[in-house]
Amino acid sequence: MLSNGYKELENLSETERELALKILKEMSKEGKSEIYNDLLYSDYKEVPVDIETFLTDDRYLGQAWKDTVGNSKLYPFWLDQLKRIFPTNIDTDYNTLLESGARGIGKSEVACGCVGAYLMYRVMCLKNPLEFYRLKQTEKICFAFMNIKLALAEEIAISKFQKTIQMSPWFMNKGRMTTFHGNPYWVPPEPINIIIGSQADDVIGQPIFFAFFDEISFIRNQDIDKQKKKAKDMIDTAIGGMFTRFIHNGKNPTMLVVASSKRSEQSFMEEYIKTLSKTEGNSTYVVDKPVWEVKPKGTYSDEVFYVGLGNKYLENIVIPDEDKDNLTPYKERGYKIIEVPTDFKAKFLEDIDRNLCDFAGISSASSSKYISARIVMDCINEEYKNPLPDVLEIGNGKEDKAQYYNFFNMENVPKELMYKPLYIHLDMSLTGDMTGIAGVWIAGKKVSTDDNQAKDLKFRLAFSTSIKAPKGRQISFEKNRNFIRWLKQSGFKIKGITCDTYQSADLIQQLSAEGFSCEILSVDRVQDGICKPYQYLRSSFYEQRFEMYKSDRLFDECVDVERNIETGKVDHSPNFHKDVLDAVCGATFNASKNAEQYAFEYGEDFENIQKANIDIQTATKQQITLDFENELKQVLGNLPKNPSEEAKQMDFGFGPAVPYTGEFVSQGICVW
Repeated sequence: MLSNGYKELENLSETERELALKILKEMSKEGKSEIYNDLLYSDYKEVPVDIETFLTDDRYLGQAWKDTVGNSKLYPFWLDQLKRIFPTNIDTDYNTLLESGARGIGKSEVACGCVGAYLMYRVMCLKNPLEFYRLKQTEKICFAFMNIKLALAEEIAISKFQKTIQMSPWFMNKGRMTTFHGNPYWVPPEPINIIIGSQADDVIGQPIFFAFFDEISFIRNQDIDKQKKKAKDMIDTAIGGMFTRFIHNGKNPTMLVVASSKRSEQSFMEEYIKTLSKTEGNSTYVVDKPVWEVKPKGTYSDEVFYVGLGNKYLENIVIPDEDKDNLTPYKERGYKIIEVPTDFKAKFLEDIDRNLCDFAGISSASSSKYISARIVMDCINEEYKNPLPDVLEIGNGKEDKAQYYNFFNMENVPKELMYKPLYIHLDMSLTGDMTGIAGVWIAGKKVSTDDNQAKDLKFRLAFSTSIKAPKGRQISFEKNRNFIRWLKQSGFKIKGITCDTYQSADLIQQLSAEGFSCEILSVDRVQDGICKPYQYLRSSFYEQRFEMYKSDRLFDECVDVERNIETGKVDHSPNFHKDVLDAVCGATFNASKNAEQYAFEYGEDFENIQKANIDIQTATKQQITLDFENELKQVLGNLPKNPSEEAKQMDFGFGPAVPYTGEFVSQGICVW
């Protein structure tokens, strides 16, 4: 029996055990073993050099990574990262490299001219690569350079990879030269193949050993969601070609590299990086650093200023110099403090969010958000309350007897607003997504200074909720209609109802037949690069013409949405939603189209009062503006002190005649 220190040898054959003991003996005496090295490199026709030698020795890529005076252009930071990824000359510790962070730190050059080149070099050192990786003799070992745009993929493959390879004596002594689109192009020896593509079909079914996906740029005036799916399909297909073809005994020698500068928290590559980090955490290496930590020491000043990184409630700020010795108050407010070299101070003062993104590699929550968190907070009145819960789980099941109005708290509805014009929008859904419902009052109107009356309207959020279908059930369209009917019966003055195009025909037809003003409104529709409903809602927020209650769900949706600069579409992040915000947006936009009708707020037209309030019950009609008090007094002043029955039934232009009480209320309000 072997001693406890050699128990691992018990599973070996007699010959293997004897060889292992010789190796251990050599290592204990010499610190190394020639026998071990012979075994380790028995599959190699040339022993690979380590990554540092590969990048600094002129026989390999040394010339490509030196400037005109012979100094290395490869930052020490990157060399340190690469040595962690490739700890030995034949081992790779990670299968995914995510290069994020600041712009201009050499992500693409490192991916192509270091990682891709080194992996290809090690494959070319093998005696029989196909046999070593257990592939068929008819297959190729593929190195892929991908982008959603073929022209960008070609640019990366030629300018970053090919130009680097062509400066290496080692590579140029192998393979052959040709041309590609008029450029010198090096073709690797068999069985290696270079793929330059922009479609999942370019890599499907291929043994992908290395794949590089550079910054994904989406094409203007095309469906961005489809382009995102295309990019994800390409990456997933490449990963499939790696995992299914090269994994052996639990080891995977392949490498996927994704390079993406920080642009926004919801950009495609940002979201994909987060997903990969979660699902493939142990085999994923993330490089995410500001430019001043990547470039060599001495590039920037040692003197720093402080930046407070906010969140969805706090905007990023440059901390004043007078507060630099006492940062505690900023930390207590929720700011995360970072130090930035003074070289960048002027740029940060000019545009803090953009430069955090460009130089610090920090996706600012406010840099790309369509509506600022601070602006939304300014519109919140803590005294207002939502009459409805933020979410209602009610469906179409037979046993589900609940109606939305069962949860409506009328005590949260101010009595003075019940006569105000109310507009309702429904962001419809059947299953999966929630149905958003919101009501918005036209609360008043600012004094107009131009011809665009719509800009002057003031709004007040009446209610909002998201309807979620229980598991296995669907949202009830009939309950949507019942809620609208109940609101009218309860005294709300519903002037308009809008729905998005999804499943809206039946609701509009039925409610229209009952006398409601209904129409289809898509808040996502873009015209001439502008999403007009969201543009108007945003203006209402920024001009402080919109008041709302505190709702965490609605607030989160407000500060999550971004405008795609390529399409003009205002959308939410992949893992979020905007059903309630869509409803608020639709109701507000529909209300905005009735600015002139509600000019009565300032007594500009007596006739408009009648039109605006034509359906208001006689018992609750109120004359609002001071401008009409004298006119009404004159009319009523002519009545006899003891009015006849005929006089008591006079019609003064407010609809059906009603009994006259002979009573006045102060402030120009006349009760009928």
